[in-house]
Order: sequence, then structure tokens, then C-alpha cells
Amino acid sequence: MRSLRWVLWVLLLVAVVATLEGLPALREAVRTGRLPPALTLAPVALVGAFIVGYALYRFTLVRAGRYPAGKTMMQLALMSLVFALLVRWAVDRDVPGRADRPVDLARALSSNEPDLRALAAEVLRSRPRADALRHAERLLVLLSDPSAEVRRQAHASLVALVGRDLGEGAGAAERWRAALAEPR
Repeated sequence: MRSLRWVLWVLLLVAVVATLEGLPALREAVRTGRLPPALTLAPVALVGAFIVGYALYRFTLVRAGRYPAGKTMMQLALMSLVFALLVRWAVDRDVPGRADRPVDLARALSSNEPDLRALAAEVLRSRPRADALRHAERLLVLLSDPSAEVRRQAHASLVALVGRDLGEGAGAAERWRAALAEPR
């Protein structure tokens, strides 16, 4: 029993360090595509192994009459709750393909609905420059949209991307295209 107690202490220490320090690093590696998403469960598996070992240790003490059964059950219930939260935290966060990824605006910018096109053009202004530049060609097309609001929003987004107003009308698309090609 004494050796199991020390094994459990070491396992707990490793599980805590792996979860608190290792899990964020694993998530970053998964986000960048260097590791498969399943590896984010490794630190949580260590916590699970600790809980199983702890349960075996405590049940042995309870069976020998050296530890109260009610206290053991409450401790295991709380550990199970923490384990469930850790699993949820490890699985749900920062996994590619999850809902926290920005919406691709390509379909909205090409929609048949003028309000949706205008909204997508407006949203592009709040996106990082690299993301917004992917849609620059579509914004140039929207400069000649039948809807005045779509034209206004596309123009405002282009001004935000380039940093200056190059106007509208004939030849505007070429001026914008040249300005967008300049390094910034």
C-alpha cells in the first residue's frame, strides 16, 4: 500500500503538470497541424489513470476498515466531475473544424440577396488583412453591384484594406487592384 501511495502521488503530479502545461502546447500543435487532435487527450488520460489508481487504493483501505466509505465515494464523485470537465475542455477547444473558426464569406459575397452581400462586405473590415485580401477580387466586382448599399460597403472595405480612398466609377477597379497588389 505504501508504494501505491507514492506511485499515485507521482502520477498525480505528472497528470497535473501535463494537463496545465502540456495541454495548451498540444492544442497549439494540433491547431497548426503538427499533431493529430487525439493527442490532446493524453494529459486527460493521465488524470483518468490517477483516478482509477486512487479508487483502487481507497477501496482497499475501505475494505480493510481504515478509511470511511462515504468519504471515498464523495472524493471519487468530485474527481469524476473534474475528469469529465477536463475531457470536455480537451476535446472542444481549438480543434480544427470546430465552430470557433471564422465563417467563410465567399458564399455570402456571391449571394443573390443584396443585404447579405452588403453585410459580408462590411464584415470583411473586421477580419485580419490576410483573410480579407482573399476576397478582394470579389469586392472589386461588388463595386459595380446593382445595390447602392452593396457598392457602399464594398467601397468602404476596400478603403479599409488599402488605407486610402481610390474612388469609384470607371477605372476604379484597376486602381484598386493595383493598390491591393502593393506591399504594405
